[in-house]
Amino acid sequence: MRALRSVVQFLFLGGTVALLLRGLAGVTTNTCESYCPFGGLVAIFPLAKHGGYACALTELNVALFVSLVGLALLSKKSFCSWICPLGTVQEWIGRGGRKLFGRACRDGGGGTAKRVYRRVPRKADRWLVLVRYAVLIAIPVLTYTVWQYDLGFRKYDPFYILFTWGGHETAAFSFYVVIGVLAAAFFLPFAWCRYLCPLGAAMDPLSRAGGLRLRRNTETCTDCGACDAACPHAIPVSSYNEVTAHNCTNCMECAEACPEKGTLELSWFGK
Repeated sequence: MRALRSVVQFLFLGGTVALLLRGLAGVTTNTCESYCPFGGLVAIFPLAKHGGYACALTELNVALFVSLVGLALLSKKSFCSWICPLGTVQEWIGRGGRKLFGRACRDGGGGTAKRVYRRVPRKADRWLVLVRYAVLIAIPVLTYTVWQYDLGFRKYDPFYILFTWGGHETAAFSFYVVIGVLAAAFFLPFAWCRYLCPLGAAMDPLSRAGGLRLRRNTETCTDCGACDAACPHAIPVSSYNEVTAHNCTNCMECAEACPEKGTLELSWFGK
């Protein structure tokens, strides 16, 4: 499963980079912004009130957002770990950080020590996660008021800044935003996704209801904790019979780490 996911990630990241290079070469005026589903969420209010789109947003953004809602209801946050180019870059950087600075941990059988992700203390994590809900509310409100229907978030958006290489309406400090996000991912897996991403926040309630979810076979599980250590989102997988956590992205890293093959498998509503 990891190999298949890597191929899918590479295809979407490669397509986004190709779009960037075509834009820099003047071949196209389209940017990654044209294919951003979060833009569809931002576009809903002006579309409903004025019958038009804010700034560069189009019906394609709305269609992609609607499609993402359907995908989340089907397969939780699979978009984040299989498709999102920024998520892919963070994951690859995070793996490097884990190898260099990860916490030493014994495997499920008590044998060879390996490196696992470092974690934010659980209490602090619960508070930090709330920040992305504030970002989710702030962006549309600022777009419709202070920014006067312009996409003022561009200069703070690491996805837009990175994949347009400092495109339209970014600022001198914008690249420092990207550097900060990627540096944070090196020490803390998916820091942007966990604590700041507004699209992730919008998908949370849909993800809880997602039908394609991990199921744990309690008869073959040895409670070794390997799945908990492998999860980049710090989900206590071993405490669930089926994983309904809102931040599960179906990345299957827990299943890859499980020493009892077949104990963790994808299921449809746990069946």
